[in-house]
Amino acid sequence: MAVFSRILRDNRGGIGVAVLAGVLCVAACLHAAAYWLRQEAEETQQRLLRRQLQFAVQALVRADFMDSAISAGGYNLPPQKLYPGAYDLTAGIKAEEQNGITRYTISAEAGGETFALQQLKLTLPPDIIELGSSYTLAAGKNISGAENLPEGVGYAANMGNILDSLDVKNYAAFKELDFPSKTSFEELGLSGALYYDGGHYSKSIASTSKNIKGQGCLVAVMSIFIADGTKLPDFCIIISDGQIEVGKNAELGKALLIAKENLTIKNGASLSGIAMCGGSLTLEDGAVFARDEIVLQPFVTALRLKQK
Repeated sequence: MAVFSRILRDNRGGIGVAVLAGVLCVAACLHAAAYWLRQEAEETQQRLLRRQLQFAVQALVRADFMDSAISAGGYNLPPQKLYPGAYDLTAGIKAEEQNGITRYTISAEAGGETFALQQLKLTLPPDIIELGSSYTLAAGKNISGAENLPEGVGYAANMGNILDSLDVKNYAAFKELDFPSKTSFEELGLSGALYYDGGHYSKSIASTSKNIKGQGCLVAVMSIFIADGTKLPDFCIIISDGQIEVGKNAELGKALLIAKENLTIKNGASLSGIAMCGGSLTLEDGAVFARDEIVLQPFVTALRLKQK
């Protein structure tokens, strides 16, 4: 009987230890679960906050701000609270203008999170807009092949320093993307960006399929050559501090071509738009050029995430 009582007492002790261990295990699990729940709740709140900031920026984007004058201090929304979290929302639009190029930054910030988009508006110097409004082709020196133009398409030669107001290097500070490679032209086309190259080598616009879709503004300090048979059906602006050459049988749907030196449009090429150069302009036999004044309008790039 005494032996039985001792065994029972020992077993009760063992049961007590097991129960204590179980309680501690459950407590640890509950603590871990609470920790992960807190973490998940915080992450959910941060995701919601980021989404709210995106909505705020998108609302500002829809406000047609480019048609309104924005002061040097920018345009800011009245202070607001975001819930959950009761975060103070700061949102607005800032405009930075230089030499006819305006960079808009649309941003929203709250709770240590920021979401911002950027967009450019590219406007030509007034004298160049006036020149393009008067003539389809204009050259500082002579024009060769103007007799091939359709009747009524105006042109002017021997105009002197007609492009002095345009400094190609002004675009450098606003560059969004590097000048595309042949592979990039083939795979991505133009994505509504300002592409700039300030290097020491001429640039080529070419793709394996010959077809380059999308809009863009392509600017280079050196000369730009459009490969034979290349098709650019959408709106594009091509500006070079050197010369521009449009290859044989190339097709440009809506193009503004500006070359500080010579400009050549080769046999079989077909263009719609306006072209001007500071040197000589050559329109080879078989080349076709039609006027489209829409290319003189300001070019607005696609919205892009602001790089930190």
